[in-house]
Amino acid sequence: MLPAISSCGIYTRQNMLLAALPEAEWDRVRKSFKPIRMPLGGVLFEPGTRIDHLYFPTTSVISLSHVLADGRADAVALAGREGFASVAVFLGSDPAPCRAVVQSEGSGYHIKRKLLQEECERRGSMRGVLLRYAQSYITEVAQTSVCNRHHSIDQQLCRWLLMFLDRLTSNELTLTHKRMAEIMGVRRESVSGAANKLQIAGIIRYHHGRISVVERAGLEANSCECYGIAKRESERLMELSRLQATMTTARRAVGRDHSEGPKRDIAHAFPTALPTGQTPCSIPLQSY
Repeated sequence: MLPAISSCGIYTRQNMLLAALPEAEWDRVRKSFKPIRMPLGGVLFEPGTRIDHLYFPTTSVISLSHVLADGRADAVALAGREGFASVAVFLGSDPAPCRAVVQSEGSGYHIKRKLLQEECERRGSMRGVLLRYAQSYITEVAQTSVCNRHHSIDQQLCRWLLMFLDRLTSNELTLTHKRMAEIMGVRRESVSGAANKLQIAGIIRYHHGRISVVERAGLEANSCECYGIAKRESERLMELSRLQATMTTARRAVGRDHSEGPKRDIAHAFPTALPTGQTPCSIPLQSY
């Protein structure tokens, strides 16, 4: 079980999906999102287990891996402040089909699965926001599959480092070559060779399990097209969610104006109190 942390940060929405919700919806649901600490290496769930909570990282990063019969596990996607885990469970899978491990420690929220389902059944924005993320997640999984088959270890490493950077606020990654190899599903020696090339080129610095990205543009130049395809799709769908939230808020504001309009009209027509015993219908008409 992950440690709970103070709820003082529950009113801030560092997770981009939660930030895309209209204020009124967030005010209604925020108490169901409990802040938690996500320690490095923490396992959120394993394949074949029932998931009672879904996880929304804020400053942490989670890897989603599929496990083979011999125990090997290849990551297919990352989830950070732009997403949640598990998409498969949200879409109806039970039990979990993959393993979720914290690869960059930090904080996040979790919410009971039942409460999230109830919120999605309302006629609000939550369901649409999460479904759009699910679409971008599926795109990332598909590109990972293509990338593993057709692109070099050097290109794949650059892509994974960029994916980590997109989910963090720092250019420093707490990643050993061994852990990076486990994420990518390749030999440690292959990752070390690829990382050494990047270090010689001045793109990264590696020291005692920490990778510092010196030149992001260099990573992008040495990565493959898979990174850009998944990133553009994620940004497109996130922008749609933000636009939907803006439109929803505007419609609600217009609805309030319309409902208050008749009250204002009546108040304007009869600005003063009527004499005792009189009603608007009993006031004699003026002759013109």
